[in-house]
Amino acid sequence: MKRLLIAVLTLVAVPALAADQTDAAASLARAEQEEAEAGKLGNRWVPAEAALKSARAALAKQDWDTALTQATRAQALAERAIEQAQEQKTLWRDAVIR
Repeated sequence: MKRLLIAVLTLVAVPALAADQTDAAASLARAEQEEAEAGKLGNRWVPAEAALKSARAALAKQDWDTALTQATRAQALAERAIEQAQEQKTLWRDAVIR
């Protein structure tokens, strides 16, 4: 939950700064890495995939601010998907009828 709060606060602060191509590309790379990790755990989220697609499109159009914002959003969602997958590895046992 703490990571999600930090990500949301980052999303609010990011548009205030002018992004450049390097920032946007680096943020997209981090988001893709997190999304790949979520995929390995079998827990990809559709909104994260949509944000990645939007970030890639904005990067191609050289809209650095939008690319950075969408990549940051995708990364935050992918991180939460990873957390959820890790939680579910053990929490499912509480739901099993014995």
